[in-house]
Amino acid sequence: MNAINIQNQPDRYVISIDKNSVSSEFMIDLLERLQLEQLAQKIDFDDSILEIGQEINATWWQQNKQRFIGE
Repeated sequence: MNAINIQNQPDRYVISIDKNSVSSEFMIDLLERLQLEQLAQKIDFDDSILEIGQEINATWWQQNKQRFIGE
């Protein structure tokens, strides 16, 4: 048997993963990521969200760059 097996059913995907191939911590992290991705797909943002994200990143960088480049 493969470490990861995917079954394609009419209304769902069934994924089985060999317990010996990944840790339980990895599985918890993976499931949390999948839940976040699923929730993010439900959100209907327009393109202005990208501008807001860039502004947040630029502001954060201005406030924190000295921690990384020692200015």
